[in-house]
Amino acid sequence: MKAKWAEPEYRAKMAERDSRREELRKADPERFKRTGIPNGMRREEADRLWAIADTQAGTAIQTLKGAGVLPETAEATSTAAAQSSVPVPDTDDGMAEATLREVFKLALGPTGTRDKLAALAIIMKYTKLPRMAVLQLATGTAEGVLDELANRGP
Repeated sequence: MKAKWAEPEYRAKMAERDSRREELRKADPERFKRTGIPNGMRREEADRLWAIADTQAGTAIQTLKGAGVLPETAEATSTAAAQSSVPVPDTDDGMAEATLREVFKLALGPTGTRDKLAALAIIMKYTKLPRMAVLQLATGTAEGVLDELANRGP
């Protein structure tokens, strides 16, 4: 390797490669981030799994509302949030719902077991989900916890 770097042609080629990469990084910094992408997974696969988790989180929130665990919230958002792409709720109930939606996404998304269990602990704490649901996760899947929640009466 030292011999290659001693060659002026190789050094020029590598300098050109590095400058091209820096230009790409400045033009599209999101392309070079791996936030939300587990090791061993490509961005497209992770994005697909996060989209599925988002859909399932929406279903879980609707189930909680149907069971009376979460109150029905109006879609009130702040004026600054209305101008941005991410809506920020104005009410405490809206913020609680948005937080639980994100926690459900973590529990159902492509995260590690430690993150899934931490998310389920938060869900249990704030929705009074029975502890058996966490044991069900240990022997089954995160979807089993949602099934337990859906089958639970109000």
